[in-house]
Amino acid sequence: GTGPISFRDSTSPEFYAQEREAVFKRAWLNLCRIEDLPAAGSTLVKPVEAADDASVLMVKDAGGRIRAFHNSCRHRGHPLVRDHRPGTVTELTCGQCGWSYGLDGALRQVPDVQRYFELDRTAYGLAEIHCDVWAGFVFVNFADEPPQSLREFLGPMVTALDDYPFDKLTERYDWIAHNNSNWKIFADAFQEYYHVPSLHTQQVPPEVRDPNAGFTCGHFQLDGPHRLVSTAGTRRWLLAPEYMY
Repeated sequence: GTGPISFRDSTSPEFYAQEREAVFKRAWLNLCRIEDLPAAGSTLVKPVEAADDASVLMVKDAGGRIRAFHNSCRHRGHPLVRDHRPGTVTELTCGQCGWSYGLDGALRQVPDVQRYFELDRTAYGLAEIHCDVWAGFVFVNFADEPPQSLREFLGPMVTALDDYPFDKLTERYDWIAHNNSNWKIFADAFQEYYHVPSLHTQQVPPEVRDPNAGFTCGHFQLDGPHRLVSTAGTRRWLLAPEYMY
């Protein structure tokens, strides 16, 4: 049909609760790059609001593997690492009870262990989260068993950049904005160019600033859950026609 489309999926708290389970706890989420964890014992804590406000503890173990754990002691759930800035440790120790864990998440030390009845240390290691790396980007997946491998999830549009030298980039900027809207509204706003002649006049040459001129971006692409939009910015109209579509 051509009638109005319901916005319930972008305004309903109940719908968002379902999305957290069906989308954000099943998809591979990029949390950092390998350069953020440069040496054995490097740690980094990342909050993931869309996955029930999870706190993810990223660790590089003694063998150089990057692991992800729930940032929670198995004794009473106290946060193991409170500082979200990168750091380096030899073990992970709970400040509340003193339980200590190795860089592999295994429970190593329990103060006054003789007071426990038949404590099986192997059953109380840190709760691990699936973690994998592509092109230096570190991803996690909260599913018990991810429905796809990381590479399958990224698909050919993303993995076509396999050989891009991301590790040789010399400058990096982090920009964070808190947008008071549902995530789909935010994503869709970046995908449509209907608003560009009115809002982003610097991207539009004078001859097409008429809102009825049909200005659009250079390229759209969809690939599974991923989408790409390309524009050349202020000089797009000077490019040769073959670069447009």
